[in-house]
Amino acid sequence: MNGFRNWMARYMVGRYGNDELNRFLLIVSAILIVIGIFVPRHILNVLVVICLIIVYCRMFSRNIPKRQQENMKYLELKARFTGGRQPKGSGRGNGSSGKPGGSAFGKKKKPAPGKRIFICPNCKGSLQVPVGAGRIRIRCPHCGSEFEENV
Repeated sequence: MNGFRNWMARYMVGRYGNDELNRFLLIVSAILIVIGIFVPRHILNVLVVICLIIVYCRMFSRNIPKRQQENMKYLELKARFTGGRQPKGSGRGNGSSGKPGGSAFGKKKKPAPGKRIFICPNCKGSLQVPVGAGRIRIRCPHCGSEFEENV
């Protein structure tokens, strides 16, 4: 079993993997399967197969920016219907809460050795900068704004 797991891990390197949109499509497929048990319609089976094909094509895709863009559109649509906040980042299920310097469990992120964490004044995103460089101009990788800080 470990051999298959290692093979699959190597195969998935450079591929998109799973995200919120894929999970939604899998849930829709499961619901359609259950409905198909009680109401036998061929169209339900066709919809299930189409959903599963989309899930697997997205999961094994190497076009990561395009898949992230699709997922962001789904998350924005979901936020519009659920009244939630607009998503930040790719939304690939990395466990972050969207709060700067925090995780889903409220713990503060520790900086790597020799680094210091700064919060962007524009987007409130966190970024790490090497310590000991003096006063430097920092460009936020999230929003592109620049600000100066002492390191």
